[in-house]
Amino acid sequence: MQDLAGVIDSHRVLVLLGAGGVGKTTSSIVVALAAARRGKRVALLSIDPAKRLAKALGIPLSNELAPLKVATEFGISGTVHAAMLDQKAVFDQMVDRHAPSPQIASRIKAHSVYQSASTNLGGPLEYMALAKLMDLASDPNFDLVVLDTPPDTHALDFLARPNLLGSFMDANVMNWLIKPFMVASRLGFGKLFSASERLMGGMARVSGFEPLRQFAEFLLLMQDVIEGFHKTGEKTVTLLKREDTGFILVSVPSQTAMRSISNLATQLEQMSYKPCALLINRCLPINVAADLTENEQSEHLGYLKLKAHGQRSIMEQLKRLAPSIWQLHEREHDPGDLAGLMELVGSIVTMPAPTGTQK
Repeated sequence: MQDLAGVIDSHRVLVLLGAGGVGKTTSSIVVALAAARRGKRVALLSIDPAKRLAKALGIPLSNELAPLKVATEFGISGTVHAAMLDQKAVFDQMVDRHAPSPQIASRIKAHSVYQSASTNLGGPLEYMALAKLMDLASDPNFDLVVLDTPPDTHALDFLARPNLLGSFMDANVMNWLIKPFMVASRLGFGKLFSASERLMGGMARVSGFEPLRQFAEFLLLMQDVIEGFHKTGEKTVTLLKREDTGFILVSVPSQTAMRSISNLATQLEQMSYKPCALLINRCLPINVAADLTENEQSEHLGYLKLKAHGQRSIMEQLKRLAPSIWQLHEREHDPGDLAGLMELVGSIVTMPAPTGTQK
């Protein structure tokens, strides 16, 4: 069973997963700060729709990584650079990177379909994050990349289909739409739209040609970009399955959360992603829990005894989900600044190995 330091030292990428409201964003920051305290150069990337990362770190974040300024008294010898992704900004970067020329990139970004798709589509932000993750994982300026994901359902979507945008290129509908334009393009762009209108024939009359023409024109312009998405998706699948990529499950000691994280762990295993650790937030401090469960004369309130017994049962059940189990005890207030976050870094407890397993 590895402690937090051991997991940090043995991984290049750490992805934190969990349901909403279990402290996943805070946990991501704590892991990043713990790595920086070990001298690591850390990139912290968030696609959490709650957007709490920027507030917790006390710096304005954007699509570009921003350095976190940490006072020397915290004992951090490494660095943390953090980013809160902006969907359109990452879309624009991907278009600039994969379009065949700056002129085509400009046409794509000015296109009405792109203007709507790059800002209003639900879901692509998660896929854009994987493209950003690929960049950071191959950046020699960083030793570790920590990815804070959206709540578990959305996270499972993009982990199950990291190549979703790229695979769209193979869809029959797309090929059917752009084929007339590809044929017409051989005649010269001056005849492109008139030829395409003839080739589409009755469909144009039924659906209205202009919207169909605009969409097909957009897909034609996007061919190289979508091919770029496809290749990025393939590389991402490889990255996520590497030995130095780890998945940390985040939960709290409640029956509802236990069911959620158990389901998440099962689905991850079905996708061949193996969790390396489970971090359980909002636990009773170990000494208090031991006192409540073992000392019948405990002076603590009765309902806390019930909570301690329930927590102990849940912890035993959760031990099967990951080789390393960490615990953070509950606090009266969420850490609102770096001092509070650094206190959390120092308070993570590694639980004993499950009975009958090797350490």
